Amino acid sequence: MSHELTQTNGKTEFAYLESDGLPWHGLGTPMPDGAPLDAWRVAAGMDWRIKRAKVRYPTSVEGVADATSYIEIPDKHVLFRSDTRAALGVVSDKYKVVQPGEVLAFFKDIVSMGGLELSAAGTIFSGKRYWATARMGEASPATLKDKVGGYLLLSTSADGSLATEVRRTTIRVVCRNTLAMAMGDAASSYKITHRSEFRPDHIKGFMELNNAVFEGFMQRLELLAHKDLSVERAEELAVAIIGGEQDKVRGGVGFAKVMDLFSKSGVGAGLDGVSGTAYGLLNAFTEYGDHWARARSSDNRFAASQWGAGAQLKQRALDILTSS
Repeated sequence: MSHELTQTNGKTEFAYLESDGLPWHGLGTPMPDGAPLDAWRVAAGMDWRIKRAKVRYPTSVEGVADATSYIEIPDKHVLFRSDTRAALGVVSDKYKVVQPGEVLAFFKDIVSMGGLELSAAGTIFSGKRYWATARMGEASPATLKDKVGGYLLLSTSADGSLATEVRRTTIRVVCRNTLAMAMGDAASSYKITHRSEFRPDHIKGFMELNNAVFEGFMQRLELLAHKDLSVERAEELAVAIIGGEQDKVRGGVGFAKVMDLFSKSGVGAGLDGVSGTAYGLLNAFTEYGDHWARARSSDNRFAASQWGAGAQLKQRALDILTSS
């Protein structure tokens, strides 16, 4: 499976905490515990700035136009990288840019508060999207061999494809599968559109719930780990999660793959509390969404699993399995 990480002058724009282990794609720069923010910014390839320019076009039909034959589009700007000058997107002149460095700077204060550690940062799609994560904690919902880590993910875009979002997310350690974290009335994310300035102080209330939400989420997974499922019941629930006409769903490649992951081939599928449980079916869907789901291209799978159809599928699996 290919990756979506930006490659610039032979460098991968991604850095990760070395103690977390090598990521599945085997790329990026490992960072030691306690590395300073400036080191992360350089290692993650996020030490460039987004610049903007007015959009204009030539009106000449005779080849090269002179300087007087250009018309500007007054309400459109092109955003581009300061280092490579590569275009990132055409946006409204009112589009509020969040610089790559600001994404990392956001974590400076919360990391210093204790209990959090910067764990990964990078860009995808040539720098059009960029993000960073900080680890909140790690716990086991089923067995000591199956740990789940809680993280804060801050992501945004320079092409209008994503709002700026702070999200609580989880990563299953054994296979790096991801899932948004929410519990009760606590939302899993806080979004700021690019029509507004990104103000970290405005999300203080969201941040204060992190520990309580993580603990509640782990209790939710614990219940799933104690809910036994027969293969027949797992198939019924999988049909409901995928959605659509039953015969068509059961005959689909996606359904077959999910059930195979649930029954035998999923990473950690044989662990106690995973094998033959609702938690195991949830893991089958998260592994499918992150690593196996069809996408327009393999370069879009990661984006879909975090912000698109794959993320929605995983959340639907959690909701249906919890309520069943």
